[in-house]
Amino acid sequence: MKKRILFLIVINSFITLHAQSKNDLLINKTFSINIGSVCEETPEPNPCAGFEIFFILHFTKNNVSVLEKNISSCDSEDIVSKLNYKWEFTKNSEIKIYSNSKEIQYNFLKDLVLKIEKKKIVGYKKNKRFEFEKL
Repeated sequence: MKKRILFLIVINSFITLHAQSKNDLLINKTFSINIGSVCEETPEPNPCAGFEIFFILHFTKNNVSVLEKNISSCDSEDIVSKLNYKWEFTKNSEIKIYSNSKEIQYNFLKDLVLKIEKKKIVGYKKNKRFEFEKL
């Protein structure tokens, strides 16, 4: 009986440490990915007419800030959306973000599946793989 209890304590400790290490990869850290770019035609040459679109995640213990930002070729920034949601790990190393489907209707987060793979955040959307960079 003592061996079983000791075994359960050891297993429980291992699971807790494993979950903690995943959290340490994310808590108080920010991750970004370039999800596209836009070029605008202008009647006169304008070096600031285009911009790149970035999707940024900042994790705290219980919440994740989801930011979509445009950065022009002249380095001006425009925040398209900033949303905050609860998040957690699922059993299969997925990062579950409890988003509001009405808020993300036109957001990159819609239908995005996030996972931890080899200590990196990887997103999957419509058979495309996106690897986030730590900022």
